[in-house]
Amino acid sequence: MNASRAEAPPLPMLDGTDLGRLAVGARVLAAGTEESAYRVALDWAAAELAAHGPVPLLPPERLGGVGLCVCVTLVGASAALAEHLPTGGEPLKAVAAVERVVGRPVEAIVALNTAAENALIALATAARCGLPLVDGDGCGRVLPLLEQTVFTLAGVAPAPLALGTCDGDVITIESAGSRVEDLVRPLVLAVGGWAVAAAYPMDGPALAGCLVPSTVSRALAAGAATERERFAPWRPKRLCRGRITGVEHAPDTVHDEGSGATRGFPDAAALPSRPTSVVISEAEGLRRRFRLEAHNEVLLALADGAVVATAPDQILILSAADGSVVDVERAVPGTEVEVVVIEAAPPWHTRDGRALARMGVPALMERNGGGPW
Repeated sequence: MNASRAEAPPLPMLDGTDLGRLAVGARVLAAGTEESAYRVALDWAAAELAAHGPVPLLPPERLGGVGLCVCVTLVGASAALAEHLPTGGEPLKAVAAVERVVGRPVEAIVALNTAAENALIALATAARCGLPLVDGDGCGRVLPLLEQTVFTLAGVAPAPLALGTCDGDVITIESAGSRVEDLVRPLVLAVGGWAVAAAYPMDGPALAGCLVPSTVSRALAAGAATERERFAPWRPKRLCRGRITGVEHAPDTVHDEGSGATRGFPDAAALPSRPTSVVISEAEGLRRRFRLEAHNEVLLALADGAVVATAPDQILILSAADGSVVDVERAVPGTEVEVVVIEAAPPWHTRDGRALARMGVPALMERNGGGPW
């Protein structure tokens, strides 16, 4: 052996104990965790680790010599995962389909994001495929659309991508331009409401240059911390503490009194679900009235009408009782909460990053009478 070449240290291995920590830490940023789906994903990952052994955790600095990497994510409604249970083969089939299209074997798996089910399914995929899991992801936070990634910002296309379904279907999309979400959404509805997607194929050096690093390690650290300290790795900033006094779900259309026309919200079709507002009365300090505007997630926070936080930073509602994330869809008047902001990864604070992350914000600002955002 050449003495001038130091042997690389062995990779850390993720086993059942690490799965427990990852499962806890992965819920920190997950505002819409469906409990039954989360349990299915956790059992799924545990079964794959038991059957195939621990998974190497590959740090970004070791990606230089790695070939083809592929990003794995759950697409569709997480609740459907509990209704139509996985066979376990969905990720393997999706990854194999991408390999056929690209013409090369996949050498590493990376998560689209490391929140709730996505972190667990990425680990299950790596175990089933016998591949390392990259310590990083494509978002650094949670965003609802396949194209809303730092990979997109780096010029990497999600396609060719493949969907693996619980009925054994494999659907491959080879070229879709910017229409990936428009194509994938109806396909997922047709196959039972969920699928595993393998997307964003790229070589290790390209992945190292654009992913949000160390997000798996961060989730593991959060999972090992006490309940009150789990947000510490993200260094959240508190906006307010108070009580939810109102929750409003917007209709799918609005009536324009001036023209008499009925129309949809601008940009609303680009995002699943419908706009929702949560009103919070501050219990201390200036006693302001906060209004959180959400479309899948909280995209905008206003205090007495002034914008105080907006995407791409992640705005979370936390239960004052136990510090857990309160899903917008489950927000109930009378609940004591804290509102915190977690700064997004640097790529999201570029001009293109803000535009990509803020899909839907113009529509929400229109509901509030316009103004700067």
